[in-house]
Amino acid sequence: MNIFVDESGSFTCAEKSDAWCVVAAYVSPESNRADVQSLVTRLRFECSNGRETKLRDLSEERYLKFLAELGQLKGIAFAVAVDMGMHDEASVTRHKDAQADKVIEHRDKMIYEEGRRSVTRLSEAIRALPHQLYVQLICQVELFHKVLTRSPLYYVQRFPQTLKHFRWRVDQKNSTPTPYETAFTMVLPALLQSKSLSDPMIALEGADYSHFYRFEFAPGEEPDYLRTTYGLANASGPNLAKIIREDFRFVDSNLVAGVQIADLLSGGLRRLLRGGFDAPTTIA
Repeated sequence: MNIFVDESGSFTCAEKSDAWCVVAAYVSPESNRADVQSLVTRLRFECSNGRETKLRDLSEERYLKFLAELGQLKGIAFAVAVDMGMHDEASVTRHKDAQADKVIEHRDKMIYEEGRRSVTRLSEAIRALPHQLYVQLICQVELFHKVLTRSPLYYVQRFPQTLKHFRWRVDQKNSTPTPYETAFTMVLPALLQSKSLSDPMIALEGADYSHFYRFEFAPGEEPDYLRTTYGLANASGPNLAKIIREDFRFVDSNLVAGVQIADLLSGGLRRLLRGGFDAPTTIA
């Protein structure tokens, strides 16, 4: 399963509403790789002289054609949007500080010093994020959570072998990792683990999950901190850290067709929410 991620918007607080920002993921089975590449290659040569195609390069008619062609493939899309006109700096600060405090809430109950240092670093990384990057982080955590809890259910009914491998490709901002990208990869598995307790992965009885078994903990290897530290006796689930970290990279979107699709989807949804299309119902 290939998961391509990009965003649109600045994620900074705004004085007026309708200040939409979007993160989007395009999820596609490996068997569709050639078709995805072909779609993007045609778009580049038809609309942007071989360069990476941006939303501004497309007429509304051509964007509709792109969406129609994309809809013929086997991929699915996820998106999370936020109107930054509904949030102010003070509310973001409170949310960020509360999240950072929550991470270390049970630090004193942890047995090992390395574990205590780990959650301390995690809390400090969250607290140090600038406001716009923190909001982007929260949106991306929600996006990844939706991908993890929904896409396996979709593909296990159609192409079960897709669950054998999760390849994450996220648009990079610089050739070297930014502080945000470093913090993101650090905090993502922990925040996803937390969300999974209240909203676990959906599984279908009788479906073929044999390709997914390698992401399950072997008997006796399940982490016991949820039971011993937090008192959650029945907490269980797959190894989210392995699913995320096994094949995760920040990449140059110009070189990865799937990330270019995620860019066009996030930009298109943002424009749609802001009323920027002449035929919004058709686009939707």
